[in-house]
Amino acid sequence: MRLLAFSDIHHNLGAVRKLRASEANSFDAVVVAGDIGSANASEFFKILSTFKCPVLYVFGNWDHELSYGKVYGDNCHLIHSNVVTIGELHFSGFSGCPTNWGKNPIAHRILTKAKKAGSAQLRLAKGSVLKSNRASLRKAIGSASVDPRKCVVITHERLSRLSEEIPGTLLHLFGHIHRYSDNIYKGTRYIDVAALDRPIPVRPRAKKRWTMEDCGNVNAGNYVTIEISSSQGVLRRMRVHAA
Repeated sequence: MRLLAFSDIHHNLGAVRKLRASEANSFDAVVVAGDIGSANASEFFKILSTFKCPVLYVFGNWDHELSYGKVYGDNCHLIHSNVVTIGELHFSGFSGCPTNWGKNPIAHRILTKAKKAGSAQLRLAKGSVLKSNRASLRKAIGSASVDPRKCVVITHERLSRLSEEIPGTLLHLFGHIHRYSDNIYKGTRYIDVAALDRPIPVRPRAKKRWTMEDCGNVNAGNYVTIEISSSQGVLRRMRVHAA
């Protein structure tokens, strides 16, 4: 199984086009761990739909205006308390995050009820939204009767207590922090797929004296490709050059 995974696009369609031009149709799935950007979502999925494989995605805090009911294409699948099976792997997770839950239906139900009860209940409710989304994820995987050792969990932020909720999960993919990492904890591999959009300032070479106002920005974003065998995932880090 070969995956292309990235996160935190922040409307940067130029970086998406560069990624697409750099990669052939050699993947079994494309995974997007949120922060697509509400304004350019349709064009974003139009580009990714040129890959000849399913596109699996979750929403992040930049996607708070996006509807959970909108379909971006036959091969595009929103991951939210559901299970999508590709080959021998099962993909699940949930959309939204504590920074901004957007139109997450669980958050909407809990927070709407709490607002009517007053500010004290609202503060308590904010803590229960994440807990309820974790429980919904656990229920989805349990109802599908899938083996966690063949399950890939996708969220925008790293999911705390995953080892308690779904022990033995094969792989957890996430973003939000804008920093690549790859760790193993209690048998689960946690990969922060970094940010596809990561502008950094570059000073002008021609000027001996310069200020930040003289600097331009280049994109130093990243994405990852992941090859999963029956025993473990093998990761190769890639770099996206300036758009």
